[in-house]
Amino acid sequence: MKRLFLILVAVMSFACAASAQCGDELMKTALAAMGDKQYIKDFDIKIPAGSADGVKFSVVLNSRTKYQINVANGATNSENVTIEISDAAGKIIGINAAGGKVYNLFQFNCSKTGAYKLKVRTSNGSEACARAVLSLVQQYAEGEQ
Repeated sequence: MKRLFLILVAVMSFACAASAQCGDELMKTALAAMGDKQYIKDFDIKIPAGSADGVKFSVVLNSRTKYQINVANGATNSENVTIEISDAAGKIIGINAAGGKVYNLFQFNCSKTGAYKLKVRTSNGSEACARAVLSLVQQYAEGEQ
């Protein structure tokens, strides 16, 4: 009985440690990487193993505005997550990957107010966790952008 109890405690400790790697510490990292930008929204990302499509979120953005998305990847991820944002027509307006590299942040301009889709995935469909922060970089006056 004592042995069973010790095994149970060990399993629970491991589960808590794994959960902590994808929780508050990642959020602190993502917020720190945001810098002096204005916080808008954060995304708690959990991609299950074997998910080729990853996970999707929706967000409403304003026209004449420059945004930034930065991401903090979980320590146990086998690869960094790729984040892309697209308009209602499916046109990609921003992505954190280029030239075979995946970056921790990217900025993009929004030219039309509306709903946008945020798609987060791994290239090989592996399990991953991350936290992403959407922030405001700059708003432009009419005709300025």
